[in-house]
Amino acid sequence: MNLASTTRRGYYFAALGGVILSFDTVLLRLINLPPVQIAFWRSIALALPVIFFIIYRYLRYRTLPDKRSLFSRDMMLSAFFYGLSSILFPVSAMLTPIANMLFIISTAPLWAGIFGWFFLRESISKVTCLSFLLALVGVLTVIFGNNQGMSLTLSTGDLTSLMTAMSMAAAFVVGRSSQLDLSLSPSVGAIFSAVILYIGFSIRIYLPEHTLLLIALEGAVVVFLALSLIARASRFIPSSHLGLFLLLETILGPLWIYFAFDEAPSTKALIGGLVILSALFLNSWYSLWALKNYTKVNVA
Repeated sequence: MNLASTTRRGYYFAALGGVILSFDTVLLRLINLPPVQIAFWRSIALALPVIFFIIYRYLRYRTLPDKRSLFSRDMMLSAFFYGLSSILFPVSAMLTPIANMLFIISTAPLWAGIFGWFFLRESISKVTCLSFLLALVGVLTVIFGNNQGMSLTLSTGDLTSLMTAMSMAAAFVVGRSSQLDLSLSPSVGAIFSAVILYIGFSIRIYLPEHTLLLIALEGAVVVFLALSLIARASRFIPSSHLGLFLLLETILGPLWIYFAFDEAPSTKALIGGLVILSALFLNSWYSLWALKNYTKVNVA
């Protein structure tokens, strides 16, 4: 399989993952549990696919998954960052407006570009640097802005959204640098986060059946498919390119929330979000343009 076809496959995976993930926030609001409870049950649901995969492999082939792929350093590191984000994401969803959260989390690919430059010595263009600075302005506008003016109070929800973006960015960079298939790392990370939450907090064990069904749909289907596709896409395309497709969640997510709950974003959130989306579009457009020119030069 040549470079062009693998890169195209990565874009397909990322696009599908972004669309599926856009429904996550609606399901979180429908579940309507305290943040810690949602984080725990969401982690349990997200861990189910990898548990079923291990059981299936053992029952059918009498073998366990390859230890090198399932328990490698890259898998554990990627799982840690995905596990951290699986704790922070539902907390931020319940503590801050959905539009604020998605706008802030959408900066993850730009953080990935910075982390890739710092830890992997990947080159970073001037356009990416400019986009990162522009996105930071947008993030600050979303975090500190409200309809009555500017407030310097940093909410817990906005802070956890920023930490979620950084955790996802770190996972993208690990996936980009690894030669292994890390598509199961979100589920492995969810196992870690569920154990930590169960030990550290008082978890409500008995839930209504309809709530359990919503949690299973949100974690084991929507989030698992979306994050697995995004994790797989990170093998084939640069981390900064993922921003173009994560914009799908940023744009569609608030729309689904508005239609379902009539929750409109604030004026400052829209302004800051527009700045962030502009920065991500600029960076993604330039990255795709540079890749196209690089391919033409090499083919010639």
